[in-house]
Amino acid sequence: MISRRALSGLLMTLVGPSSRAGSDRLALGHCQGSCANVDLPTLGYDQFCRSLFDIAASGRLHAVATGSEIRGEMRSLFRARRLYRPSRDEIRVLWRAPADGFSVVKVEFDLECGVPVRGCLGIPDGEFKGLILLGHGMASTPERCFDDADKDYMNALGKRLCRDGYVVWCPYIVQIGNQESQNNIAAMLASHGISAHNVSCASLDAGEIVCRKLTGVSGLNVGVYGVSWGAFLALHLEAATGQMRPTVVSGYMRDEKKFLMSSVITRNLGVELAAYIHFSNGRAKYAGAELAYLLCPCPLFVEIGSRDGANALELGRDEKFSQMQSVYASSGHPHLIDMDIFDGVHEVSGKRARPWLSERLASPAYQDTSRLKNAIAL
Repeated sequence: MISRRALSGLLMTLVGPSSRAGSDRLALGHCQGSCANVDLPTLGYDQFCRSLFDIAASGRLHAVATGSEIRGEMRSLFRARRLYRPSRDEIRVLWRAPADGFSVVKVEFDLECGVPVRGCLGIPDGEFKGLILLGHGMASTPERCFDDADKDYMNALGKRLCRDGYVVWCPYIVQIGNQESQNNIAAMLASHGISAHNVSCASLDAGEIVCRKLTGVSGLNVGVYGVSWGAFLALHLEAATGQMRPTVVSGYMRDEKKFLMSSVITRNLGVELAAYIHFSNGRAKYAGAELAYLLCPCPLFVEIGSRDGANALELGRDEKFSQMQSVYASSGHPHLIDMDIFDGVHEVSGKRARPWLSERLASPAYQDTSRLKNAIAL
């Protein structure tokens, strides 16, 4: 557990030409089944989300994207030909905190479109085995991913990956613990020509820049681990950019049409549950054959809890995965996709996924697979 005493003193460190004072700290309390209710106001994320509307009102949002190129099939969702790039590589360090075998640094930087990004970089004390881009899901925070004092469905995955020897970048996925907030922010950004999906994926992808600026290390083998809504982002990021990084998706594998007609939706009429992504005119394809064609031959591992109601068998879990398997097999890469159904609910496991990720990142085949991205027409 990260020491609360160590976290009480914020070490303000400058990485870039300017600094911003901050009062956020990893002061996580007991969430008692609703971590967002504790974390978001304590860590200032509710005010951070509301500040986006002030930024928009001040005229500081601009539909500029010069980052990694995006496939034509997914550009309408990302509202650009490219991802948003971090602005001038400027990173403001908000605080540093030592932990048991690693440390956590919280940073903030701006994307070139004007949207700020906050996140935590976990840095192992010893030699680095690689870099993991970690996408958390709804109603969680980067800080929660590195602290196991009172775990949520992320099960302190960032901490475990750091102890495995990986630098871990986990950006805050903008929302205040509910789907309505995400939809409202997405709509506001869209009115300025900016894609919230692009912002989220670009925030995740920026981990290599953050790692290089804070550790001085570059060229690490990179893996992606997305959980729940973060799994959706991980799938779309790799499909959109074709970077072929070994990817684990936890808590997402279903038929979206079946989900939108299921009792999960109908018993909650009047409560907004469907994501903004469902209503995008040119939305990218969901898990299944169409997405697999864009992903393959990206090494892909799926983990789903056996009692995960949002990704249940009756919602097309096995059917969708079978479709993806067929695409990988027909492309000559059946060994690059796998799924684990573990004993659990909607939560991270990592029991098989972490060794799989470690093996993929350490294998000489990593370089061979990643080079294939250069042969993909974007």
